[in-house]
Amino acid sequence: MALAGLLPAQEARFGAQTRIVQVPVMVTDGKDRAVEGLDASDFRVFDNGRLQSVTVDSFATGVAPIALVVAVQASNVSAPALDKIRKIGAMIQPLITGERGCAALVTFAGTIEWRQDCTRDGDALSLAFNRLQPEIEKEARILDAASAAIDRLARRPNARRVLLLVSGTRDRGSETDLEAVVAAAQSAGVTIYAATYSAFKTAFTAKATDVGRTRSPKGPQRPGREADTPAGNWERPPLPPPQQGVGILGGLGELGRLAQVKAAHELSAATGGAVFPFTRLKGLERSIEKLSDELTTQYVLSFTPKTAVPGYHRIDVRLTREGDFRIRARPGYWSQMGEARSAPGNRLAAP
Repeated sequence: MALAGLLPAQEARFGAQTRIVQVPVMVTDGKDRAVEGLDASDFRVFDNGRLQSVTVDSFATGVAPIALVVAVQASNVSAPALDKIRKIGAMIQPLITGERGCAALVTFAGTIEWRQDCTRDGDALSLAFNRLQPEIEKEARILDAASAAIDRLARRPNARRVLLLVSGTRDRGSETDLEAVVAAAQSAGVTIYAATYSAFKTAFTAKATDVGRTRSPKGPQRPGREADTPAGNWERPPLPPPQQGVGILGGLGELGRLAQVKAAHELSAATGGAVFPFTRLKGLERSIEKLSDELTTQYVLSFTPKTAVPGYHRIDVRLTREGDFRIRARPGYWSQMGEARSAPGNRLAAP
């Protein structure tokens, strides 16, 4: 009986893990150049106004491999942009994830479709990008796609979790709200970047082939569910005159949504990421290079919160050095009751 009375206490003691908060931080100087060579003594990190003891890792000292999800808008107005996006598949593995990391590809329009699970195979990823085609739907469910990507990234243990949106800036048709996606990203430690374009502007840079194939419609599907149909079954409808008619007319519809919230910008700001606008292929390639530069020069700060209070925790990162420095980091994270317990497969659960 005495032994039985001790069992609940033992389970509580051994079932909890120390929580580690990780904060990727980008430090630049007045000329927007990355500042390298900093260590823990150069940073002061506050959690809800309370100074924390931090450790610092960088690309030079060793950081966890990257788990990346690339979420691409594939609605019908995206046809000119997709012609450019197909060409960056070969850049992802050598520039961003490296041999240790992995990358996945998901598309979104009226449905969310996974084109490639997280892989280290650069050829498989390039092939998935090459197969991208525009859907017939006008929706652009950025928030639903981000939510699905965050859910998958949260299952990747011991990794730097990154989501790259390649899309317009505004959401159309999502069932998930912005606040829920932000909370999920902050809880899972996902940093969101966005390579954004204007459907109206990219239409004028398109060639006749850019407007090409549109994916044939599938059967009815309940809203909010991810499509599990494999890629394929493409059809090539006749091109309407003028040659860029589809892209331009679709782009004109974007002008009526200028008053809406820029979901891509909000997600990036709330997670410490950045936005890289592009119009032409060269600009998109430069966006991938900028993301690569950032991920290899940022610092990953880690600390164990001195107070395990549930709710939103505001993070404030400062430098002890004086000078014209700019710091970009996520503004906070969510802590909930029971989150001290580690996630499956994780030694330490990082928000």
